[in-house]
Amino acid sequence: MKPKWKILSSEEILKTKLIRFRVDKCELPDGRIMPRYYVLEFPEWANVVPVTEEGKIVLVEQYRHAIGEWHLEIPGGTTDHGEDTKRAALRELVEETGYAPEDIRLVGIHAPNPAMQNNRMHTYIAYNCKKIQEPTPDEFEDLRVVTVTVPELIDKIFKGEINHSIVIASILYALPALGFHLPRP
Repeated sequence: MKPKWKILSSEEILKTKLIRFRVDKCELPDGRIMPRYYVLEFPEWANVVPVTEEGKIVLVEQYRHAIGEWHLEIPGGTTDHGEDTKRAALRELVEETGYAPEDIRLVGIHAPNPAMQNNRMHTYIAYNCKKIQEPTPDEFEDLRVVTVTVPELIDKIFKGEINHSIVIASILYALPALGFHLPRP
């Protein structure tokens, strides 16, 4: 096993309901000292690739203020206070789209930005989704529900219409479960 860096000290810079921002002083395995390594602590995230009974993928189009653009994404969000990631994925799916699945399965876990963030993204695929209600997004979410076929989904990635890297990574994990396989080198 490769040795980890040793944290010599850690100082909290900012703490909010959603994030904690800290700076660590670390000793590297060879003895060098990294005087300031900045870390953003986030809760675990969960998202879901929802598949309807007809085989369509349910997406949400929502405004992302940090970049000032609308993005086509899969439903998802952070876990609430230690909430199980599967439960968070189901909650986000119903809240953002109004759809609920017959079955949901974990297809992958990845690190959104391991250079600065400490959390992981848990990606689920939800089968046989049916619309059970109108979406009930969070107070300040601004989104629309869109459905596409799997080939349209893939096409939107290559055309840059889906360009959120976490969403693309999650879709990559889901493709085999959707019957699509990328060639392996």
